Amino acid sequence: MQVRACSQLTMKEKIGQMLMVGFEGLTPDAIIGGLLQNHFIGGVVFFSRNLDNPEQAFALTKKLQQMAADATGIPLWIGTDQEGGMVVRLRQGISQLPAAMALGAARDPLLLYEAAKGTAKELKLLGINMNFAPVVDINVNPRNPIIDVRAYGDEAELVAELGIAAMLGFQDGGIVSVIKHFPGHGDTEVDSHAELPVVRHSLERLRSVELVPFRRCARAGAEAVMTAHVGIPLLSGGLSVPATHSHEVLTGLLREELDFKGLIVTDCMEMNAVTQGIGVGEAVVRAVLAGADLLLVSHTYESQLEAAAALEHAVADGRLPEDRIDASVERILLLKELRIGELRERSWEETQTYLDHSQTLRTIKLLRQKSITMMNREPNFCQLSSEVDTLVLWPQMAAACKSEDEPIYDDTLGSFLYPLMKAKFMERLYGTSPSTDEIADLVSGAEGYGQIVVGIFHTASNHGQTVLVHKLLAGGNKVIPISLRNPVDLAAFPEAKGFLACYEHHPLTLQALSSVLLGKLKPEGILPVTLPDYSLEGGESYERGTASRVESAT
Repeated sequence: MQVRACSQLTMKEKIGQMLMVGFEGLTPDAIIGGLLQNHFIGGVVFFSRNLDNPEQAFALTKKLQQMAADATGIPLWIGTDQEGGMVVRLRQGISQLPAAMALGAARDPLLLYEAAKGTAKELKLLGINMNFAPVVDINVNPRNPIIDVRAYGDEAELVAELGIAAMLGFQDGGIVSVIKHFPGHGDTEVDSHAELPVVRHSLERLRSVELVPFRRCARAGAEAVMTAHVGIPLLSGGLSVPATHSHEVLTGLLREELDFKGLIVTDCMEMNAVTQGIGVGEAVVRAVLAGADLLLVSHTYESQLEAAAALEHAVADGRLPEDRIDASVERILLLKELRIGELRERSWEETQTYLDHSQTLRTIKLLRQKSITMMNREPNFCQLSSEVDTLVLWPQMAAACKSEDEPIYDDTLGSFLYPLMKAKFMERLYGTSPSTDEIADLVSGAEGYGQIVVGIFHTASNHGQTVLVHKLLAGGNKVIPISLRNPVDLAAFPEAKGFLACYEHHPLTLQALSSVLLGKLKPEGILPVTLPDYSLEGGESYERGTASRVESAT
């Protein structure tokens, strides 16, 4: 399938190339068929609702590309959020990166580059040619509900270094890497799926913190950037205009100041932060006027039709100049020629032999091992003895934000520790947000155990977990809290004599965690975020792991 030139396209076809849509189901339905055939849509975004296993994904992308060939003769963008950790849409049968914050703890850009490159090669084999990753937001706000462990950490240089490594890995693996979310979603406290977060920093602060990873990624050859639906009043005449709608942000800041030449891709244009009070149609027109090239309308057929119609009307009315449309389409087609071009025919039997590649899996396993972070306030406090009666209390895991899907792994730490213990061993699962009665029962049942390990995650929404740990710590036994998500949760326990962080609950991570607890594996992770000291007014930080600077792979 050869990529046609912009001058050969009708205006309707050009507008179609600027839209990337989602649909329901594991096979193409009449809706996506109609969008491709009648509106010449240029891209499709996959969520977990579209992906069951690699063979099904392979067949789906092949069918969609054939439908696009019949409609326009132009290959499709087929993109997804395969970030790693809890944000992965294809969750079995291919290599998967750890959570970004785990990678921040491992601090090995060379390994990350290789892991991202291997992951990209597998995605490309399945026909997925665009990954909405990496996240290069800086998680400077510990109350951030949407970025959290999707960020590498809270230091600009660390995020930039690892962001470049992942971005180049994806690109060198043959797919488009979309870094996100410009100009920074890290210092926000509301979820843009629901409402508009507002960042009230000065331009000097933005340049020295939030913009650092984007600037460095742009210089390193970034091909695409996703916009954030966040308001920056300083750049919008004092108004809280979403960055996605701001000419000052997308054109002035990104295109001109950062000299970014690639695709500007929007986050989903159905999110409340950009549609509230104006609707999807007006929202996409404003985004294009601001400088966006590729518009995601991920969920609703009616919204997708509204977006296409609004853009067509805006061109016809003269509100959107044709040369503005042409500039975006030229960028889209140029990158399609580079990243897709001629689609190679390959059978599933040949394809599957390259998935779950052993070298990529080894690299990812090593990253998981290097991410385990131990903080001892007393020497060797967090090391378990196999000769002592041991209790593990393990929470039932759940998605913590709208960007995540429900977990597919039900492995627990106990399944890895039990075979290695010689004394009495017990593991009890407890509710995601335990009740007062459940907490009392767990604390009562902990009596008599010489060492207790208790897992926690996302305590901001599950306060019962915090209550449980405090009561266990007050009991006088050896208690080791373990964060299975953002280690900021551990700041609530200044009385703890030690704790660990592992940032996710992937089975290989839990296997590494069990080895660290028993002294069979050295904990190499370094906390990538500062833990606030809640005992001090204002929540000032009290500690952070330190390490010598790691040289970038780039």
